[in-house]
Amino acid sequence: MRIDWRVVGAIASRTFRNAVESPIAYVAGIFFYSLVGSLFALNYFSQGQASIEGVVSIAPWGLWFVIPVLTMGLFSDEMRSGTYESLATLPVSDTEIVLGKFLGFAAVSFFLILGLAFFVVVAAVTAQSGIGIDWGAAMGTLVALFLVSLSFGAIGTFASSLAKSQVVAVIIAIMICTVFFLAGQFYTLLPGWSARLADFIGIGSHMGTLSRGVWDIRDLFYFVSLPGFFLFLTVQRLTTRRF
Repeated sequence: MRIDWRVVGAIASRTFRNAVESPIAYVAGIFFYSLVGSLFALNYFSQGQASIEGVVSIAPWGLWFVIPVLTMGLFSDEMRSGTYESLATLPVSDTEIVLGKFLGFAAVSFFLILGLAFFVVVAAVTAQSGIGIDWGAAMGTLVALFLVSLSFGAIGTFASSLAKSQVVAVIIAIMICTVFFLAGQFYTLLPGWSARLADFIGIGSHMGTLSRGVWDIRDLFYFVSLPGFFLFLTVQRLTTRRF
């Protein structure tokens, strides 16, 4: 199937514009930065030194809640208001709609994660003389968090296509994200092969490797296949809705 990238770009631009014009994005951003900044400041005042490790430990928890909020209206709001039916009657494929919506969200997510560079700069400036920070790990952390946000975003996109209520979409997205998030946190409690499976399914170990500045093809494959899987499910959901 041929994809018209001009159409995808137009939908992505519209989605991004709607997001930045909505107060939800700013409220979510303030909550996210406040959460990360509070722990970052706590480490600074308790240990006398800023560390990027505080961002690594708390930012995924913020994304676990913030990303479903940012994606809850991608489809559910349009289905509730009836504007999606108008979009579906245009000569636009479901794949183009999903890609456009997701790329629009990805642009918002990029700027959300880019804001975390502020904490990296603070850590570099306040680092002890002669020690500095590991820039490879710092950049790996930002990339890992961006990939996590895309994964949660694809899950949120799928959840938004399942319900007309944004509240229901948020709940569904958080429930699914919890499975992938917590699987990587508690896999050590499981026996044998189930622990290895949970470790692979969970986001934690893949993010942890990248945040150390180690680029493993298995982790990159994971962060491509997970969003791809949920975007595929979203396309199938919309195709079913058409008929």
